[in-house]
Formats: sequence, structure tokens, C-alpha cells
Amino acid sequence: MSANFQQTQDGREAGVSATCRSSRSQRAIEADAPFVDTPKQPRIEVSESDPASRHPATIRMLRLAQVRAVTGLGKTKIYELQAGGAFPMRVKLTAHSVAWVESEVQMWLAARINASEPLIET
Repeated sequence: MSANFQQTQDGREAGVSATCRSSRSQRAIEADAPFVDTPKQPRIEVSESDPASRHPATIRMLRLAQVRAVTGLGKTKIYELQAGGAFPMRVKLTAHSVAWVESEVQMWLAARINASEPLIET
């Protein structure tokens, strides 16, 4: 497998794409975008002045198998929707594990239900 790298502003190398050779064909696989510390809106607001916000309600995380079971979607479709901004973004838990915030997945499902047309008109 060969990979192309670009150097970022801080001198680190970031993977741009990798090429994987298989016996059937040669496929291009885009590498995951590196997790860069960029200022964004936090998913969970924590206020220094409000002690109750320091301990938010229990946050449940769903691993990929659980997200697949809850949504009925396959792994590839979940990642495609996520890349297009149409599905909640995964959270990197460790160097080799990711999960989704359960409440974000539930809100996505509720929005899909609300946006759907009834199959049978009454």
C-alpha cells in the first residue's frame, strides 16, 4: 500500500489518500481527515457559572454495531452520510475507537421520521 502525504502548517504530515492494490482491481481509499484542534461550537455546553451544567445528564455513547442496529443502516452508508454532514459526527474515544452520541443519533432518527411521507394515505 502506498500513501500520499501533505505537510500541515505545524510541520505534521497528514494523509491525503492511499492506494490499495487487490487481485481484482486497484482502488483509491481516502484516509480519514486528521483530528485537528480547531475552535468549534461544543456539542455540550458547560458553564463555569452554573454548577449544574458541569455535571450534565448521563451521556450514552453508541459503538458502530449499536448505531447500525438502531438505524438499520450499513457501515458504508453511515460513513457516507456522516461525510456529507447528513448524519451525526462520530467522537474519537481513543486512538482506535469511535462512538456516536446516542441523543444525536436519536434526534437524527426523529428528524427522518418527521420528514418522511406516509406510505399509505388514509
